[in-house]
Amino acid sequence: MQSSELSVQGQNLIQLYNQYYRDKLIVDRRYQRKLVWTRDEKEKLIDSAINKLPIPLILLAQRKRAGVEIFELIDGLQRLEAFFSFMENKYSYRGEYFDLATTGDTLAKLHARELTQQKPVMSRETSLAIANYQIPLSIYRDAATSSIDEVFRRINSGGRRLSLHEIRQAGVTGPLADVVRRTSATIRGDGTFAEALTLSEMEKLSISRRDLTYGLDLDRIFWTRHDIIGAEDIRSSGDEEMVLDLVLDAVLDPWPTSGWQNRDVAYGLPRKITSATSEEVGAAINTIGVENLQQRIVAVIELLDDVMRDHGSLGRHMVHLESYERGTQRQFQAIFAALYELVFIDGLQPRSMDAIRGVLDNFWGRDLSIPTGGSAWGKDKKATLYPEVKRRLRRAFFKPEPKSAAVQLNSRLLIESYLSGPVNEDPLVELKQGFCVLSNPPTENVDLFDEVMQTAVGMANWSRDASGFILIGVADKPSAADRLKELFNVSPIEIHGQQVVGTSEQITHLGYDVDSWWRKWQSKIRSAPVDSDFRNNLAHSFSPIICDGKVLWIMKPRSTGKPLSYNQRFFVRMGASTHEMGTDEFLAHVALNF
Repeated sequence: MQSSELSVQGQNLIQLYNQYYRDKLIVDRRYQRKLVWTRDEKEKLIDSAINKLPIPLILLAQRKRAGVEIFELIDGLQRLEAFFSFMENKYSYRGEYFDLATTGDTLAKLHARELTQQKPVMSRETSLAIANYQIPLSIYRDAATSSIDEVFRRINSGGRRLSLHEIRQAGVTGPLADVVRRTSATIRGDGTFAEALTLSEMEKLSISRRDLTYGLDLDRIFWTRHDIIGAEDIRSSGDEEMVLDLVLDAVLDPWPTSGWQNRDVAYGLPRKITSATSEEVGAAINTIGVENLQQRIVAVIELLDDVMRDHGSLGRHMVHLESYERGTQRQFQAIFAALYELVFIDGLQPRSMDAIRGVLDNFWGRDLSIPTGGSAWGKDKKATLYPEVKRRLRRAFFKPEPKSAAVQLNSRLLIESYLSGPVNEDPLVELKQGFCVLSNPPTENVDLFDEVMQTAVGMANWSRDASGFILIGVADKPSAADRLKELFNVSPIEIHGQQVVGTSEQITHLGYDVDSWWRKWQSKIRSAPVDSDFRNNLAHSFSPIICDGKVLWIMKPRSTGKPLSYNQRFFVRMGASTHEMGTDEFLAHVALNF
C-alpha cells in the first residue's frame, strides 16, 4: 500500500460544516454505504455532542479532483450526515431545532432561502455548544485510489454491525461489484450517474426516511412494493445481495449455487468450497459488458413492474398467501432467470403484459416447489427447477421475425437515473438530440461523429479516474424538441425536466434500422484516430436503449488513466462544453489532474 502522510487532529463542527458548505466533502459510491441511520440514532449522536461525550474518529482522504482539493470520506459518513442534517433543521432534538443564526454558513443559507428556520428553536447556548463540538479527525494525505480502497476494506472487514454483503462489498472493485452496485442503485431509485457525490447530495439517496422529511421512500421501491424483500433487509443491503444472485444466474453456465460462501468466492474472498472465482465471473460479465448487463437486468425488472402495473403486488400474485415472513426472494429469482433467458438468450418478446400476468397468477401455488430458509440454494435444484419455470413462461412469448439485435424492453429506470441531478452543468454528461440536422428536409449531421468523439476524449481527459456518459435522443434545448415535433411528429417525454425525443424517426429517415445504424457507428468508433484501448471500450459501451418506446443511444467514455489525443488534437471538458487545448495548456492540465 502506498505510503502517505497521516495527520490526526480535532476540528469542531463549524469548521467541518464549512467544508460541507463549500462542497469539499466527497462520497465515493464505489465503496461507501448508503445513508441508513434512523432518526433515533441521529438524535443519540446529537445527545453525545451536547453532553460532550466522545465519538469514533472520522477518517478523510485529502485528494485533488480536476485540480481542486477535496476530502473523500473513508469512515464517518453516517455521523457527519447526521450532524449536518441536524444543523440544517432536517430533524429536531427533543422537539427543538438548531438555531440557524449560530454559524455564519447556516445563516448565509437562511438568508439565501436555502434553509428555513423550524420552530421551536433551540437556545443559542445549546446550539453553539453543538457547533463547537470537537470531532476527532484523521486526514490521509496524498492517498492513491488503491490505498483508499484498502483502508476502507480493512476498516469495514471487522464485522461492525455490517451485513454479510456490506462486508463483502466493502472496498471491492471490478466488474461484479460495479454491476451489482449500479443496478441495485437504479432499482432503488438512487441510481445517480456520478461515481462521486458531494456529501450535501447524499441526503436524497438516504433510505433512513422514517420520521424524516427527506430520502427515499422504502415502501415505493420495487422490492417492497412487490413483497419480494422487506424494508429492513434493504437497509442492510439485502437488495444488493438479491441483485448479486441475479447477476450470477445471468452470466454463469450452469446456474450456480446461491449461498453466502459462493457469493464470497465470486467477490474474491477465500472459502473452502469449489465455486466460480472472481476472475471467472469477471470474464463472463466482460463478455456481455457491465453497462449492457445492467441494462438487461433493469429491463427485466421493469418488464415485471409493467406486468403488474395497476394489478398489485407481484409477490402476492405469484404466491397466494396473506403474509410473507421472509419475502419471495427465491420465487422471484427463478422467474427472473427464466425471463432473462427467454429474452436475452433465446431472443423472444412478450405477447402482452396480460399474457405474462396470466401465467404468473398463483405460479408457485400449483405443483412447483422451491427451497426456503436461509441455507444455500443448490445448483442441482436449480438445474431441474429453472427449465420448468422457463417452459411454463414460454407460452407468454413469441419469436419475432426477423430477429433484431436490439432487444425491445423498456429501460425507463435507467434513463431516469442518467437524467437525475444537474446534468446540464455536469462536465461528464453530454446530451444530443439526434443524428440529423433539423433542416427541411432533415439531413444527416455529418459533423456529429467528430463532435461526439471529441467530447468523449474530453471527458476521459478530465481526470485520471473520470467516467462520463453521452446520451443521444434527448433534446438539448426546447427549440429542438419543438422542431422534432414539426418535422417528425415526435411527442417528447419529460423526465427530470429533460425532453426525451428518441432517434428512431431520424434513423428511418436516413434509410437505416436500429441494427444497421448500431453496426455503422460501432465500426466508426473502432477505427477512430484515438488510443486503441479507449476506442474499443467506447465502442463496446455504445448501444441502443429503450425508454417508453423511444430509441436512445448511450456511450460511456472512461479514462484509461493516461491523457489522450483525438486525431492528434487535445480536448478537455470545461463546464458543459468541450474545449480544445494547445500543447502547453494541455500539459499544464495533465500535471494537475493525472
